[in-house]
Amino acid sequence: MTPERSLLAARDAGVVAVLNIGDDDRDNQSGLDLTERIAGLRTTIGWHPHAAGEALSGQRLRALRRLAEAPQVAAVGEIGLDYHFTEHHRVSAAEQKRAFRQMLGLSLELSKPVVLHTRDAFPDMFAILDEFPGLRGVFHCFSGNAATAREAVARGFFVSFAATVTYPGAHSVQGAACVTPLEAMLVETDSPFLPPQSRRGKPNAPEFIAETVERIAFLCGLAAHDVAAATARNAVALFGLPVAD
Repeated sequence: MTPERSLLAARDAGVVAVLNIGDDDRDNQSGLDLTERIAGLRTTIGWHPHAAGEALSGQRLRALRRLAEAPQVAAVGEIGLDYHFTEHHRVSAAEQKRAFRQMLGLSLELSKPVVLHTRDAFPDMFAILDEFPGLRGVFHCFSGNAATAREAVARGFFVSFAATVTYPGAHSVQGAACVTPLEAMLVETDSPFLPPQSRRGKPNAPEFIAETVERIAFLCGLAAHDVAAATARNAVALFGLPVAD
């Protein structure tokens, strides 16, 4: 499905605003290109922690800054720390921290919020964020527990939940969702990854966000329309997203 058709399907499903995410050179540029083709779409400029081994030289950082200055770029991200090391992802913690600090500095310079990627790295994440007062942003695709969700909210950040909350064994993330106030909550698909439980094994898409909203509402004793309204309002306010009619 083309991005245009995917967004039309999302609109038909009641999605009022969409944010595309960039995390490397290719995705950063393709996201900007999409905003030229699709009216009302916003994107981000980021540098994934697993790409941090490719040093953010002065030249590369200047190039990222030029991209991020575009008015259709709503945030810097995704950026962060990912200590879930595999055979293919072995970027050291030191390299990740260096790139992360560089990108946080860029966010403050441009007065744009951050989209934070955090996996198995919450203590270091919070410590570095505390070095940069004045940041705004969201913990994307939250993978922590109730305690780390409370820490994120206490620092003034939003917490965004993906379809992992629909998975039967995801008790930790489900607990995090239920301690996150609606005024600090976002929802996302992280598509084409992490499809909701009813579509496991299939590609994800923005139109399937409703299952995440409904599951959070069920687990936390809330009304689905309240979760939908609050998370949409929060996303629009944080990122300055235009709202579909």
